Amino acid sequence: MTRNLLKRRIAVARGLEPGDVVLKNCQIVDVYTQTIRPGDIVIADGIIAGVGGPYEGQEVIDAHGAYAAPGLIESHIHIESSYVSPEEFGRLVVPLGTTTIVADPHEIVNVCGLAGLRYMMEAAEKTALDVRFMVPSCVPATPFDHSGAVLEADDMKSPLADDRVLGVGEFMNCPGILNGDDAVLDKLVAAYEAKKPIDGHSPGVTGKDLQAYASAQIRTDHECFTLDDVEARLQAGMYVMLRNGSACHDLPNLVRAVTPANLRRFLLCSDDLHPKTIFEKGHLNEHLRLCVAAGLSPQAAITMATLNAADCYHFDDRGALAPGKRADILLFEDLKDFHRLATCIGGQNTAEKGQYLLPFTR
Repeated sequence: MTRNLLKRRIAVARGLEPGDVVLKNCQIVDVYTQTIRPGDIVIADGIIAGVGGPYEGQEVIDAHGAYAAPGLIESHIHIESSYVSPEEFGRLVVPLGTTTIVADPHEIVNVCGLAGLRYMMEAAEKTALDVRFMVPSCVPATPFDHSGAVLEADDMKSPLADDRVLGVGEFMNCPGILNGDDAVLDKLVAAYEAKKPIDGHSPGVTGKDLQAYASAQIRTDHECFTLDDVEARLQAGMYVMLRNGSACHDLPNLVRAVTPANLRRFLLCSDDLHPKTIFEKGHLNEHLRLCVAAGLSPQAAITMATLNAADCYHFDDRGALAPGKRADILLFEDLKDFHRLATCIGGQNTAEKGQYLLPFTR
């Protein structure tokens, strides 16, 4: 951010200068107040300068009353499970409204080691989708596996120092944590030293064992199967990921646990998602449909897929339609089936009516 850019943004927000782009006549989904209100959204240098208006821009897009929502954030997924490259995955999900994903390259790192992580990061630079990576915590997945690589705490320190790496992926080795295994605890310490979050994976862990697991600063869990599992993790201060992918469909059952009081502690994730599922059902837009069908308000469903994920992972520049946020903006035809109209990422129009608009490279 430079002084001149800031001056321009302020001038655009005050209506003294036109923005680069203005979305006019929107129905704005406000995840802060859980309301929907009419207004304009003006963008300057890829950032939302003002919401409400009226505003003017060098390019004017009339939304004709469409619903404007923040870009959707996938909180936990393995791209490799889709059997496509990061570039192709972006081309599949950006038209569906996904603008950011938290990816755990567990499979490829188990085969290729850190070279696999480097490939994924380089490939992800070729898509408009913002892909943030976690360092896999369990390579090999179990002591009984014969994978192509071994990742110890010292091996994780270099990638954890990379700004493109968000944190440590799902910590599946619950027994190692509970038994105080030195090599396992050293991986946790590496994350603490890097000041980066740790995702969880604790199916069937309850009572004092769950307290011990959470005490290791495990932030999330996507392995809840019952409402009691959800409640126990909420009480332990964890975020609960409502999972709906190709293999596991926990969301329709567990969404019943969401209330106005605990709404801000839920995220949406897919874990594993195959192209067939994407083509037939969608991605996070399908999660939103399921949440609304279960009785949640559209605002609440969108909050779990945007603001909550942004807060959990400290994506301070996104997650809401508000001044100063990155211009990741969706236009939906409705808030029941979430028929998509357009996806804007960083102020750039990246998809319209289901079509990825940017040049595609492999």
